Amino acid sequence: MGLKDLFKDVTDLAKDSIDSIQEDIALKKEEQQRLRAEMEKRIKGFTDTLLGQLTNNIDPLARPFIDADDAELVAFTSNFSTELLLPANSASATKIDMHPDEEKVLKNILKTFATYNLQEKFLFQFKDSKEQIVLVTTTNLYFKVIFPENTSFYSIGSLPKEKLIDISISRDDQQFQLLVNSVPLITMPTAEIQTFDYVTLSEYLRRLKAKDFAIDDEQISAFIPLKLDPTTREITTKFVTSGEKLVYFAWGLNSLGSTKFLICTDHKIVLYDRELNTDKSFSYDDITSISTQKSTVSFLDLSLTLGMNPNDTEIHTAAAIETISILYSREAERLIQIYNHYKSGASKETAPASSDAQPQTAGDQQADSPQEDPIAMIEKLAVLKEKGIISEAEFNQKKKDLLEKL
Repeated sequence: MGLKDLFKDVTDLAKDSIDSIQEDIALKKEEQQRLRAEMEKRIKGFTDTLLGQLTNNIDPLARPFIDADDAELVAFTSNFSTELLLPANSASATKIDMHPDEEKVLKNILKTFATYNLQEKFLFQFKDSKEQIVLVTTTNLYFKVIFPENTSFYSIGSLPKEKLIDISISRDDQQFQLLVNSVPLITMPTAEIQTFDYVTLSEYLRRLKAKDFAIDDEQISAFIPLKLDPTTREITTKFVTSGEKLVYFAWGLNSLGSTKFLICTDHKIVLYDRELNTDKSFSYDDITSISTQKSTVSFLDLSLTLGMNPNDTEIHTAAAIETISILYSREAERLIQIYNHYKSGASKETAPASSDAQPQTAGDQQADSPQEDPIAMIEKLAVLKEKGIISEAEFNQKKKDLLEKL
C-alpha cells in the first residue's frame, strides 16, 4: 500500500470516527430533549393536580383570606415589618421577606414567576433552605415547591386571591409546614426554622385573617419577648421596669450569637454586653441627639445591600457621645424613629411608623445630605440594568418614579 493510500485510509477512518461521534452526540441531545420534555410534562401534571387540590372543596361562601383594599394591606404590612418583624430579627437567618424591603428579592422573583406583575403589591415571601417559596401579593399567591419525583426540579404556579381562603403554619418536634387552603405546600425540619420566624409569621397571618391591622405599644411590648430565647428574654426583662414598654430589640449586626444587643423601651435605650455583663442606659430626655455617620456606600453598593450596610450611630448627651457600631442602617433608622417618637415634647402624630420613611437624624446634629439629581439617579439605574442587576421592568418603574419628582 502506497503512502497516498495509507493517508486516504487514515482520513476515511478519522471521518468515520467523527461521523460516529457526531451521531452519538445528536442521539444524546435528542434523548436529553425527550427526557426534558417528559419531565416537563410530568411536572405540569403534578402542578395541575396541586392546583386542583388547592381549589377543590372551597366553600363558595367563605371569605377570601386577603379581604382588604391594597392600600390598607400595604400600610399594615409596612407597619408590621417595622414594629413586629424587625425587632429581634436576624437578616442572615430569617426566611421571611416583607414589604417594604422586597427590592432585595425582587430580581429572583421576576425570574422565578413569569406571571408576576410589578403593578401588584408585594406583601410577604417565605423561602426555605431548599429554595421553596410561597409569595403573597395583593393579587395572587405564588408558589415554587419541590417536585416529589425528582427533588432537583420544582413545581411553579399561582393562585388568584379570590381562591385563596386560608394560609396557616404548623410546627411540632419534627417538622414545620406552611399550608394553603389546608394543603401543605412547604414542609421542612423544625430545626431549620427559627422561633422568631415562626412567631412572627403566625402573628402576621393571624392579623391578616382577622383584619386586625392596628398595632400599639402594649402589643409590641408583649410580642417581642416571644421572639427571644429564654436567657435573652430574662436579661431583657431586667431592663424593662414597671410602667415601661419594650418597643425594640436589635441583635449586634443581626447575629444571634452576638455578645452585644440593643434594647429600646418607651423611656430609654440600653446597650448590653452579655459577655462582660455590662450595660449602658440612656434616657430619651437625657439624649440631645442621635445621628449616623454620612454613608460612603456607592449607589451601586446601596442597591445591593438595601439597608444592610453597617454604620456608626452616635448617641449624643450633654456629658458624652456614645458610638454604636452594632447596627445596620435599617436598624439605625428605626432607632432614630423611636427616639424622635418618645423624646419629651415629640409629636407622636409626626413620628414615622414605617420603614418606607427616609432615614432621619435627631436633634439636627447631622446636616441634611443633598438629594441626588433624579437624572443622575436614572443614569445610575441604567448602569444597573446593563449589568443585569435590575430588570427592564424595574428600571422603567423606577425611572417613572424619579421623573415624577422633576
